Amino acid sequence: MTEPNNHNSPHVPPDYRKLPAARGLAWVTGSWGLVKRQPLRLILISLFLQVFLSFSQAGALGLLVILTLPVLSAGMLHAFYQVERGEKPLLAVLFVPFTSTRMFATLLLLGGVVMVLGFLVISVVMSGQLMGIDAGILSRIEQGDLEAIQLIDPQIMQNAVFSMAIGAAISGSITYFAVPLIWFRKQTLSRSIRLGLVALGRNWRPLLVIGVLLGLLAVPIGLLVGSFYLSGLSGGSVSPVLALLILLLGSMFQLLLFGTQYLAFRDIFGLDLDGVAGKDAKDDQLLA
Repeated sequence: MTEPNNHNSPHVPPDYRKLPAARGLAWVTGSWGLVKRQPLRLILISLFLQVFLSFSQAGALGLLVILTLPVLSAGMLHAFYQVERGEKPLLAVLFVPFTSTRMFATLLLLGGVVMVLGFLVISVVMSGQLMGIDAGILSRIEQGDLEAIQLIDPQIMQNAVFSMAIGAAISGSITYFAVPLIWFRKQTLSRSIRLGLVALGRNWRPLLVIGVLLGLLAVPIGLLVGSFYLSGLSGGSVSPVLALLILLLGSMFQLLLFGTQYLAFRDIFGLDLDGVAGKDAKDDQLLA
């Protein structure tokens, strides 16, 4: 297994570049180009990640999954790093960050920070509204009864969606560059968050282009998902073909997200594709 060298001292933040808006389009098209190099391998990795993330609804296990999201994200970014270097990523690449004790701990701590912030946002926006929901309804929802959602006050649902959107925006902003800074540059948690947010703000134009383009691509996927859940709520038959299509489209969209994140980091902070050395023997054994 190979891992990028850190040519910068962990005590000196790497320089970042301010890029024009047009660069955002290049990142989206470049991400698609990377996916086309190893489509089957990347889709398999993405599907496995989706399966793993499905456990985020499972109580205490769900909290653990949310906590390890930055670690798994680093694994996805490393998969694109390997593809760009002409390598063939294996499924185990997702778990490579778990083998680096120091960076794993930092990424896990990052997951804890964003999780706490997310809970705080939901608590502030909801202001105790969740306590007013009948325990029986919550129990039915936890068991996968989609019809129980219709029994909740629409205003509470609207506030819940609003709070989750705010939480996701904050978490995404914090982790977007912090994760690759920790993994590829071995930066500390505080420095990664601070430097990542500064670079994010200075490059808001190309990143806004990414958001608009990916948002447009997400519309048809969102419509398909909506029709899928509406069929389930209305008691109609759910097409397995539609379910498979949604799964594959979701995986492709997820890959585009990670691909643009990787390319944005590479161009803004720089990443030497040739400056690579073996991490240690156990990584080679892991991916052999």
